[in-house]
Amino acid sequence: MEPLLETQDLTVRFGGVVAVEDVSLTVPPGEIRGIIGPNGAGKSTLFNALSGVVKAEGRINFDGRDIADVPVHRRAGLGLRRTFQHVRLMQNRTALENVLVGMHLEIPANPLKSVLNLGGGVSPDRAARDRAREVMSFLGIDGLILRETGTLTIAQQRLLELARALAPGPKLLMLDEPCAGLSVPAVQTLDEILLRLKEEWKLTILLVEHVVSLVIDVSDSITVLDKGRVIAEGAGDEVMSNPAVKQAYLGTEEVDAA
Repeated sequence: MEPLLETQDLTVRFGGVVAVEDVSLTVPPGEIRGIIGPNGAGKSTLFNALSGVVKAEGRINFDGRDIADVPVHRRAGLGLRRTFQHVRLMQNRTALENVLVGMHLEIPANPLKSVLNLGGGVSPDRAARDRAREVMSFLGIDGLILRETGTLTIAQQRLLELARALAPGPKLLMLDEPCAGLSVPAVQTLDEILLRLKEEWKLTILLVEHVVSLVIDVSDSITVLDKGRVIAEGAGDEVMSNPAVKQAYLGTEEVDAA
């Protein structure tokens, strides 16, 4: 089976600082790949390189295509979508409007044609709204459709941001610390959602997260970064028992996966 995502010697430099160094990943379709590591390990920089936010050296192959020189918006159009460490939603807009923003590449640029349905069939605008409602229903937040984002809890905002990324039907979903600010019950809800996305949607997911117990629970395999380099890769129990991983996290051979 051909990998959906493959990188080779991926490196990101900021002046004289090497934030990501020679990272090679192979992610098959339908896998949840956890990416963990201590603070400053280069996890978010790796995400920024994959999504095109920062320039990287090396090769990035996505869905059989070299995308190393493809700009951010075109990578999104190819099916690579992501969330961020800090929630980035439009304030004073409804939840539905925020989800529709994530589908701007799927909605025609000609609003008159869309509204009047000049092309016949189902209006693209209506189809986008139906899709947005479908995704929000899947995530259990369809009751928030007309709520403004400023009135939502952090857990609801996290799910709304996830809905925005899911609505276009991505091939690869990249989640950057989706548990940040969440309570234990909210983390459990996210755990269940991720497993459903894998089982029911056959979605490929890259997951950067500090809640290691969640990563171990949902991931098929885990890549561990430290100081920008891969120091371990494999199943959850395998990587967490790796002495190099324990040393990277706590400077000791003991690490708490909870």
